[in-house]
Amino acid sequence: PEDALLLRRLLEREGGPGFHPAFETAGTLAAGLTRLAKGGVDVALLDLMLPDSRGMETAGALLARFPKVPFVVLTGLSDEQLGLQAVRLGAQDYVVKGSMDARALKRVISYAVHRHRTAAGLKSVIDRSADGMVVVDAGGVVRYLNPAAAALLGGEAAVLAGRPFPFPLPTEGLSEVALPPAPEARVAELRVTAIEWDDEPAVLATLRDMTDLRRVAELKAEVKEQRRMDKLKNELMSAISHEMRSPLTVIKAANINMKDGSTGPLNDEQSTMVLLQHKNILRLQKILDHILDLSRLESGRAVVRPTRVEAGGLAAEVARGYQLLADERGVRIELELPSDLPPVFTDPDLFAQVLGNLLDNAVRFTGSKIRLRAEALSGVQAAQVVRSGGPVLAERGCVRFCVADDGRGIPPERIGDIFKRFVQVDRAAGGEDYKGTGLGLAICKEIVERQGGRIWAESGGGPGARFYFTLPLCEPDEGD
Repeated sequence: PEDALLLRRLLEREGGPGFHPAFETAGTLAAGLTRLAKGGVDVALLDLMLPDSRGMETAGALLARFPKVPFVVLTGLSDEQLGLQAVRLGAQDYVVKGSMDARALKRVISYAVHRHRTAAGLKSVIDRSADGMVVVDAGGVVRYLNPAAAALLGGEAAVLAGRPFPFPLPTEGLSEVALPPAPEARVAELRVTAIEWDDEPAVLATLRDMTDLRRVAELKAEVKEQRRMDKLKNELMSAISHEMRSPLTVIKAANINMKDGSTGPLNDEQSTMVLLQHKNILRLQKILDHILDLSRLESGRAVVRPTRVEAGGLAAEVARGYQLLADERGVRIELELPSDLPPVFTDPDLFAQVLGNLLDNAVRFTGSKIRLRAEALSGVQAAQVVRSGGPVLAERGCVRFCVADDGRGIPPERIGDIFKRFVQVDRAAGGEDYKGTGLGLAICKEIVERQGGRIWAESGGGPGARFYFTLPLCEPDEGD
């Protein structure tokens, strides 16, 4: 009671502008905690020698119940070490009761309130930060951390506080650290800033998860490298094809002369060999043509000249061009091309190339029959039917073409691969065994998609396969 009366008088004597303390007392720790529970207390002056509590247990009890209330401990002349321990525990300061004066007491109280509010403001900023923030003392021990840091470090803030900081602290600039094990590897950027924490030197370590940004950067680098390699590959393919065309032309001319008897008569064995050469020369020429076509399409060097095309008439014309090959193999080509089929907006030469590639494949792989169908789809129908339909098809509608055969079919697990370059599916040929280039369907895909269409295949794994492609309808003012 005497100490409380002395404190009241000292504070009243030192009152002035900005300092008008309302002083309340409690004779026991229990009574003091009850008063603190009501709120409205700026600072608590805590005597460590109370009837119901003594020493550090008193400070610990207050901290446990009211960690956000700043407090200053009062010690006897012989208990200064106890005051220092209380400060390390969390007290703002300590005052020796036997040497108190009004001005010093005012300064201690004002400073305690100011420091607590400053620390509370800093903690609030740290807690709201999206980056992980950790206060590390001079001994490398975590004094405080926000929820974001706890999540990055894989633990709870209450558990991690008081433990050593798990990473070396950079002396300047920033460093990268590997975060604790997670379902996948993560990396964070670590930078430090010198601060004071509870009047002691410390650092504020900021952790920023860079995993997603690093992945984006790596993906960009991979895409860039892939494009570079694709460009080199296309240039190499184009160069090789060009270099091979000239000697192949000479070889082909010589072969034709021998086959036609211009160089003299051939016996049966020689005729067979020359005919075999001729077939393989044509196959090699087709491979080179495919390589050049694909190289031009993928590099953007191919010229596409879309115009108004009467799709039904051109499709029938292309089909007639393959009827002779079909007749040789005993294959029937059936046409289902409506007479009122609307015109499409496409390059007629490229359209013929796509349909020709599909018919050529069908003739070689079918059993006995090929069906070529076409139908017009409105924009709504196109969006429902066409896989990955783009905005062009959805806006204006399209014509869907289908080349169906009754051959062996395509394994379902290979459907997604057949439009990739150099991919060949094990599919029994309808006539003589034939091995394609693995480029025809890739070329079809490039041509169709460059004109706003889509191409895909369907096969249940049983007999038959169906190849579909779409091209946008021609607007009234297009192709004139």
